[in-house]
This record gives sequence, C-alpha cells and structure tokens, in this order.
Amino acid sequence: MGGGGKKKHSAAGLGGGAGLGAGIAPSAAPDASAVAGGSFTPDLAGYQALSQAVSKGYGGDYYGPVAPKVAAGAAKVVSSWPEVTLVGLGKKKGLKHAVLSVSGGAAGGASPVLKAAVNPAYPDGTAAIGEVNENAEHDFQELPPQVQSSIEEKEKAAEDFVVAGVTPDGAAVAVSPVTLDPVALVQKARESLKNGVANLKLGISEFSQKAKGILDVLRFFEKVREEVPRVAPEEFSTLTFSFKREAKDLGGVHTKYIYADQHGREWLFKPDKHSGGAVAEAESAASRVARRVGQPGVDVYVTETPHGKGSVQPFLKDAKKLGSDPTAFSPAQVRALVREHVVSWATSEHDAKHDNFIVTPGGALVGVDKGQAFKYFGEDRLSLDYHPNKVHGAEEPVYYALYRAAREGKVKLNPYDALPVIEAFEKISDGEYREMLRPVVEAAMSSPSKDQIAWWKRMEKFAEQRLGYKPSDQEVAEEFLRRACERKNSLRKDFAEFFGKVLNTAVDFSYGQ
Repeated sequence: MGGGGKKKHSAAGLGGGAGLGAGIAPSAAPDASAVAGGSFTPDLAGYQALSQAVSKGYGGDYYGPVAPKVAAGAAKVVSSWPEVTLVGLGKKKGLKHAVLSVSGGAAGGASPVLKAAVNPAYPDGTAAIGEVNENAEHDFQELPPQVQSSIEEKEKAAEDFVVAGVTPDGAAVAVSPVTLDPVALVQKARESLKNGVANLKLGISEFSQKAKGILDVLRFFEKVREEVPRVAPEEFSTLTFSFKREAKDLGGVHTKYIYADQHGREWLFKPDKHSGGAVAEAESAASRVARRVGQPGVDVYVTETPHGKGSVQPFLKDAKKLGSDPTAFSPAQVRALVREHVVSWATSEHDAKHDNFIVTPGGALVGVDKGQAFKYFGEDRLSLDYHPNKVHGAEEPVYYALYRAAREGKVKLNPYDALPVIEAFEKISDGEYREMLRPVVEAAMSSPSKDQIAWWKRMEKFAEQRLGYKPSDQEVAEEFLRRACERKNSLRKDFAEFFGKVLNTAVDFSYGQ
C-alpha cells in the first residue's frame, strides 16, 4: 500500500456542497467558521482535528439552525478522503469488515455508511454501527476462507496506516467479490435532508436490509440459472413436440396440456382459442421483456400443435406455488416481487396472483402464466385498488398484499429494489422495444377476431381520437407501440409516486438521471 503524500483540506477548499456519499445535499453550504484555521489530513490526527472543529461549530446543538451547514463542511472533507482512510477510521470506530460494503456505485467510492461512520458531524453514526456490523459479519462469514483472510489483512493494514498518520494518497482497499450498490442508502439520505434532517440514521435500515441479503440474492439468481431451463430461439426452432397428457392438476380456468420434446423435456402448452395467436404472442413478449431487463422467468414461445395455436414454455417439475402470506416470504422473494412488479406494470399484466408465482426446490421465485399481458392496457392504473379480475372471483395481485404488509410494518421492503429493473428498461431504446412487441401487434392485425381483443379496441379508439379519423390497422398498431414506449419511459416517475403513496414515505428515484 506504500507511502504517499497527505491531502490537506482548508476552509477555503470546502466549496459549496458536500458529497452525496456522506449524505448531505449538494445545496447545503458549509459554515466556514466551523472549520476556520483547520487543516484536515486524511488520517487519525486530521479526523480528530475535524471532530473538534465540528463540535465548536455546532456549539453542542446538533439540531440547531447552524448544524446542517457545519455538517455539510465536515461531509465535504470526509467524502474526499481515500477509501483506505475511511476503512481504517471505520475500523477504529468498531466497523468490522467494512470492505464488504465498498463499491464504486452511486456514491462514487466508499459506501455512504463508511463515510457516515467516520464523519464527526453525525453523532448517531456510531450507534448505528452495531446494526450494520451484525449484517456485515454475517456476510463475511459466508465468504471463502482465503477471501476472509485477504480482507482482514487489508483492513488491518488500513487501520495501521490511519493510526500512524501515513495514509497513502488515493490508495484503494481491495473490494471483495460481494459488492453493494449503495443507491438505496444515498436516496434515503437525500430524502431525510429534504425534510431538514442532516443525518443518515433513516438510511441505515435500507443499508442493513441490502447488506444482510447480499449473498441471499446471489444464491437466488444462482438457483434461477440452475433450475429454470433457458431455451434460446435457435434451439427452440429445432424442437419437435409430442402430446403426453392434459394438465388438469395445474388448476386454472383454461385448458392446458403437457407436451414433450425429442430430448424428453416436458413443456406446458396453452392453446389460444379466441384471438388467433395474439394472446400467445403477448405472453411470449412479456417473457422476452422480463428476460431483457434481467428478471428470472421461463422462455415462452408461440407454436402450433394438434390442439391448435398457442404458447408453450418449459414445465418446471417439483416446483411449488408461492403462498399467499407475505410475512412468510424470504427477503430474496420480497426483492424479486418488487422487481417483478415493474415488469408486470410495463406489460400491463394484472393477473400476478400468488399462485402464478412458483418456487423451485432451490428457492428460486419465478412468475408464470402471463397470458393476460396487455389485456387491460389503456384502461389500467398503477394502484392498489385496481383489480380487474375481481369480477371473475380471482385473487388480487400478490404485490398488493405485500405492500400493505410493508406499510403495516409486518414486512421489510425497500422500494429502491425496483430501480435496477427500471434502469434496465430505460436502457432499451424505443426502437428496440417496438421490435420486441411487434409480434403482438402483427398477430392482432392478422387475427380474424381482432375485434375481440380488448386492447385492440381501446387502441383503435385512442388512435381515432388522436388522428381525427377512423384509423387503419397499421395506425392502431402504431398507437399500441407508441403507448407501450411511453409507459416504459415513465416507469421511474410512476413507481416513485406509487411507492410514496402506498408506503406512506417519500421516494425519490431521480438520482442518476
């Protein structure tokens, strides 16, 4: 880790704001008098000097009117220190294995928790370390012995450098294979500051939830890869199918059949009896969209069998249906459902009841039976009181029960878990998204019964209102694709408003835009 020069930060060099990683809004201006005459080197001596300056600036009143300005000045200093300094000081303050949370995510370096833990402007930071420590220690023990040893060596070296006051300028602490994207914590810190609270206390729970579930998430996706067969289009085109049996045991109001391919793998076939293939194409498109944004799911294709045209997908043996009690869901399942809800809304799929999710023997959660994709497109709402299948006696989407349980404090849920999927949608260009959905509109246009396709009739009405004349089939299809892209592009705003309303908390998804 070598030697190096020391960074110095004077009052004049603090600038007009603080780093987001330290949890201070950029608009908060530091109070120059709080750090006047100080030179804060990135080591133990510099930290102690900064702590004294902060204490003097606060005057003992951590919640007084001057406190946010002083905190901003201290945060600016701490945010600019090398990661090795933060890890070393974190160790001195009792934060073990802090390297587990170090990533190059939204904070641009060390995690917000590390920066908060060493920031003297946050008197509650040390009290929160116990909770963070427990989760970091849990994940640390799951790492291979050689990785544990490497982390401990680097942390010990970082602490030695900080204590000796010889912190290498810009040196980096190696990041373990388990990294954490700190977006959730940064967002929560920004929200708390908008409400006039200059600390990270409200953000700790989001960090803890993520830290505790890091390995859980990795195991979850590993099980998805192991237990959910991936069948690429190239392979599917080579398959032939033979009928095996009816699938009455699977339940549901629609007839289903089990077919087998030439390799002995079983497939679930659902005939599309009324739309000429448009419903099957919509389900296949929903599958492609989910895969494209990184959500686990089965590959759904459209094919012809002796039972007609319909959708076919690999049949997952020994899988169980997800229960209806959200308090029994694992943390990984809760996160998966939050992310899956983004896909459901994007594809206007409102039949996501609990038994349309299956759990594999290894614990992977997979959404199935998306035959209602786009059925209610154009009239649906992102709301807990929107349940169009209620008139048919169907259960509500499982998301609703989950969100109500979270609002009542029965389930830990982080709305920021939806962001990776939202961002994945935003990376899909409108042109690409149109091509992903084009088979849906082409199937509808060629269907002899397109007037019975609910979304088609709505799009026809919308197109006529927009154009001022009776639209052609091509113009109706264009209306569908245009509105689908609009929904894709508004996911961030829509879900921020939705979560804010149903969870009774401010949700800011604007960071990183």
